[in-house]
Amino acid sequence: MRIISKNKQALLNYDIVEKFETGIVLKGFEVKAIKTGNINIKESIVKIYNDGQIYITNMSVPLYKKTNFKIVSWYEPKGTRKLLMHKRQIRKLAERTHKTGLTMIALKIYENKKNLIKIEIGLGKLRKKVEKKQILKERDVNKQAQRDIKNLRI
Repeated sequence: MRIISKNKQALLNYDIVEKFETGIVLKGFEVKAIKTGNINIKESIVKIYNDGQIYITNMSVPLYKKTNFKIVSWYEPKGTRKLLMHKRQIRKLAERTHKTGLTMIALKIYENKKNLIKIEIGLGKLRKKVEKKQILKERDVNKQAQRDIKNLRI
């Protein structure tokens, strides 16, 4: 498994309750662009529409550098793209988001063992500023403790 892109900001801004793996519908030149690492999922949000389909919005996939722009002049880098999940899973996600007010966020995009592009979606609750500050403070304390331990060994 090769991780192509991570959304580190989502782990700070949201308290992730559950994670799901989904496939994504892409065009050939989009696959090439993603596999070269030319993607941004920081602002992306996952939504379920009334037709029972799940889509990702604001995922930025710029045009592959060797693609002829005249052929794909219709292409939108930040367009919505369909995600592939079982209907039961989509219904379960829809219930949880409507009842509990959780948000679906793209956490990372990666290639699996079969070289298929997959997206990991997190179901999470938005954190408050105080909680974010506390998490950052705990990280700093842990880093400093690790440095002190490392210096004691030498």
